[in-house]
Amino acid sequence: MNEVQRMMGGAAMARQGIDRAAIAEAAYALAEERGLAGLGIRSVAEACGVSVGTIYNYFPTKDDLLVEVIGTFWQRAFHEDLCLIVEGERFDAFVSRVYAAMSSALAAFRSDWLPQISALSIQGRDEGKMRESATFDHIRAGMRGVLEADAQADPGRAGIEPAELVAFVLEGMIVGLCAGEPDCRVLSALLRAGLYGPDTPGTEDAADGAGRLEPPARSTEGAAPAAAGER
Repeated sequence: MNEVQRMMGGAAMARQGIDRAAIAEAAYALAEERGLAGLGIRSVAEACGVSVGTIYNYFPTKDDLLVEVIGTFWQRAFHEDLCLIVEGERFDAFVSRVYAAMSSALAAFRSDWLPQISALSIQGRDEGKMRESATFDHIRAGMRGVLEADAQADPGRAGIEPAELVAFVLEGMIVGLCAGEPDCRVLSALLRAGLYGPDTPGTEDAADGAGRLEPPARSTEGAAPAAAGER
């Protein structure tokens, strides 16, 4: 029995029955141990103590499994910062703060994950599936909550819907993180230009402080759906 099997309960999972969430958790644990390149349907089945066919019942292809694992990775990575709201913080400043925190946190994580995730995106294999993934829905919902709480932000100035803006911002952040960009100055500048008028109070301050981490005023644990378990 390997480390993942011990973590997941090995054959006990098969005796007690298995579901999509348990399979996804086993796959994530395997990916943490071996990297995304070492993830496969057969190895996940072995870790869960079930047949390969059982895995295929929930994840018809390896790509489906990869999308689930990558989505979980991003959800867990973003969750802590999505649940910390600074009173009066503008959306552009929030994006810069979260990006800076994420960049720092990811530097200590598996160095081989981000290039692999980036390669998948470049190949376009999973781009559509990622956009539709429930895990990304959770992240977008948390970001939209921050946008809607920003009384100064007006997505209508750019003629776009809040949901469209949030999806664009999230994709831009992920692309930048995968590329190893240390900050998201360009994205923040676009947000300032598109969301706030030239006479909006605090515009210059927000520009000067983009990317600077500020202490959170309060915790809103639960404001964004929590990722299953802790890494």
